[in-house]
Amino acid sequence: MQPVNYPRHFLMLTAFSVVLAVTNRHHLIVLPFPSFLLYGALHASAFVLALSVPRSIGRQGLFIALAAALSVVTLGVIMLGRHLVGSLPGNGGLFVLLGFAAVTGALTYGVLIRSFWIPDLRVGSLAAISLGCMLATYLAFFTLSHSALLGRWWLAVLWWYAFSAGLWGCTRPINR
Repeated sequence: MQPVNYPRHFLMLTAFSVVLAVTNRHHLIVLPFPSFLLYGALHASAFVLALSVPRSIGRQGLFIALAAALSVVTLGVIMLGRHLVGSLPGNGGLFVLLGFAAVTGALTYGVLIRSFWIPDLRVGSLAAISLGCMLATYLAFFTLSHSALLGRWWLAVLWWYAFSAGLWGCTRPINR
């Protein structure tokens, strides 16, 4: 049995993506700290609401709170890292920083999921998921730089889908 109902999970991610697009368009959430808090909480909410076996409300709430906190820590890594990579030529520092934040965010969130819900999730799977998140973040940055319609929420949304698709790929039963 799959630990997560992935069709439901992806449906919720899509709904949350639309909410983020609308709130961005109307400038309802403009500061980075509340934005990243929301990004982490929304993905974690979509995850716990899609669990195949219901768990206690307290455990789900703790998971959502910790995921939101990890998202804010990722923002902190980005803010602190700007000073460290600022001397790299061109956009090199930005790409290093975005990749590092995407990978560390995925690894820490993956460890959280492993600790709370999917103890069989392997370290190699977490590495593969993290790589996918890094590539999705680069794709999001590239498309963001070529579109005036998108906001920083786009980075989070593509990261969400990469993380969840990777998790789905690593947890689905393989028919032999």
